[in-house]
Formats: sequence, C-alpha cells, structure tokens
Amino acid sequence: MKPRGRSYIGTGEAGFSLIELLVVVAIMTALLAASIPSLRQHTETVNLMKGSEAVSGTLKLARQRAVATSNDVVVVFDSVNGTYYLYEDVDGDGTYDVGETRSGTYDVPRRVTIDDVTFASDKVTFSPSGAASETGSVVLVNTRDLARRIDLTAATGLVYVTDVYAFGG
Repeated sequence: MKPRGRSYIGTGEAGFSLIELLVVVAIMTALLAASIPSLRQHTETVNLMKGSEAVSGTLKLARQRAVATSNDVVVVFDSVNGTYYLYEDVDGDGTYDVGETRSGTYDVPRRVTIDDVTFASDKVTFSPSGAASETGSVVLVNTRDLARRIDLTAATGLVYVTDVYAFGG
C-alpha cells in the first residue's frame, strides 16, 4: 500500500520556504526587541553592584596598606566627577603632598553616581592600627534610582555593603 500525500524525497523540494524562514526571523527579532529594556535595566543594576564592590574594595585596600606600611592611608571621594583615589599620607598631615604614594583615580561605572559621602571633607583616613578616622558611608545611585550604601565603622575599619534598595532622593 502506498502512503498518501506528497513525497519530497528526490523531488528537490526539501527544506523550508523563504516565507517560513522570514516569519521565524521576524518572530525572533520581535522577541529580541522586547527583551532589550530588561537587559538594560539588568546592566544598570550590575553596574551599581560593581561600583559599590569597587569602592568597598578600595576602602579595604586602604586599611590593609595602612597596617602594612605603618602610615596613614587616605581615601578621597569626588562626588562631582564620580571619582575616588587613595594615597599614603607619610607625613600624617591629611593632605596629598609631592612624594607621597597615590593610587590612580578610579571612576564609578557608567550611569552610576556618588550621591552622598558622609565623611568630613569627603575623605576618610585609616591609621596603622587599621581604625578609620570616622564612621561614615558612601551612597552610590544608578539612573533607575536604585542605590547601594557602603558603610565604614571607625573603631574597627570594617566595611559593609548593603543590598540594592530603592533610593528616595
């Protein structure tokens, strides 16, 4: 008994038609276009997390350097330009002088700003004991008004980073 219907074997008609392929490409394009906004939001949240971990790491590094070198190490924040840096304050005067070792200037990630620095003069000093000059925090905010706060405890010099939260301005 012969099977009913058309047989494509050996007829040269195997595969998909051009219209079928165009429909599949159109569907895939529509799905990709719909996912772009959520990918952008995810990227902004990742940048916020990356920036807060970098600031936290810099504060921890400053503490370690202060203990290792037996010199004060200062971290300075520039919220206007979205940058920060650290330097070894050999003479202990609290200002960066010629001859003192300074690490490069670090930028917060794109679409992230330094919103609030609660340290006096926007800087904090770590002593050779590992303690910080004061308790304070740095708040980073992204363009979606999500924030992360980096807290520093003066007595111990320990750094804590909060989870991402909605920023209230």
